[in-house]
Amino acid sequence: MSVLSKLFANQFHLPILEANCYETIHVWNPSCSGALIDVIPQGLKFCLKTYGLFYLISGLIKKGDPRKLDYVRLIKDIIRSSIFLTMNMLILLYSMCWFRNRLGFFTLPTISFVATIMASFLAILIENPKRRPMLALYLTNLASETLYRQLVNHGYLRFIKNGESIVFAAGLAMSTYFYQRYGEKAGEMCRLMKFTHHLDNNAEVFDLRKMPRNARIWLNILRKNFVKHSVCEHRHSCLSVALESGLRNFGYGFGASLALSLIKSIRTPTKGVECSLNRILGRKTNATPIVAGAASGAAMIFYPSTSIAMYALWKGFEMIYFKAADNGFAPKFKHGDILLYALSTGFVLGNVIIEPQAIRKGYLNFLRGLTDNK
Repeated sequence: MSVLSKLFANQFHLPILEANCYETIHVWNPSCSGALIDVIPQGLKFCLKTYGLFYLISGLIKKGDPRKLDYVRLIKDIIRSSIFLTMNMLILLYSMCWFRNRLGFFTLPTISFVATIMASFLAILIENPKRRPMLALYLTNLASETLYRQLVNHGYLRFIKNGESIVFAAGLAMSTYFYQRYGEKAGEMCRLMKFTHHLDNNAEVFDLRKMPRNARIWLNILRKNFVKHSVCEHRHSCLSVALESGLRNFGYGFGASLALSLIKSIRTPTKGVECSLNRILGRKTNATPIVAGAASGAAMIFYPSTSIAMYALWKGFEMIYFKAADNGFAPKFKHGDILLYALSTGFVLGNVIIEPQAIRKGYLNFLRGLTDNK
């Protein structure tokens, strides 16, 4: 042990921690195996509850009718995902104990990133392959946010007020560009934007046949008595399409939640900016919808959400990468989602151990629930 500790300390300049794993990792039980057994019941219960609710809601949204759900497959998915998450926790605890017992001490890599990356890599192999890309993207979002917080905490970057709006706008601009070029084939983000931004100019925002008589009269006045610029591609007046989109989305959002209100309120600035640019330039350009889509990121000011902003940004990067790979400008990795999940999750969990103040509070609360505050 003394030789190894001198090697790590003198040659690699790594701090050495000689405390045992009972004092540093599993403080609730002095036995390594006993500590692992202790966390299984609560961890598995938490995972079953979390994934049970997640899969049930997802299934109801897709099918729309509880009678159409495949409950056998639903139960299998819940059990498989619960085992995956529980094993991620168990392998991580085991790995840190294993390194401590073999080396006789802790170093920064063995107590954090080496153990967390290895545990995440082995655990994701259990999960359904169809869910791996989504998990990899989510943890990449979280890892990039964690890195930014670290750089701010250490003084390398400064905090930007309403920075979520900038990130959100960049993501929306990329998604709008890909929708203009490739339509819904570019991915689910473009399909989502088709709805949130009313990008289909041939579709009606409101169906007059389903509206009360007085509302139809006022809507017809709004559509026909105001000007539509010659280069605008929507059916009715510019004022009409902007107000109709905003009113419809506000109604949806108010009835559902404030978060949904954010997502759905972004149509109004999109259509307003697009029509304004058409009038100023006097012609339609490929850049106009992209600028308009980015402008809708201003909605993030009224309901800041780092999670949504980072999701939009990384979905944009994802589309760029896949198109570059399809055209031969970037390499394709057969199991890239596994590698990305392992590295991202390992980075996040490593920082949970060494710098928890850089981690999103919601994720820390999630881990507390998983470990029963251990």
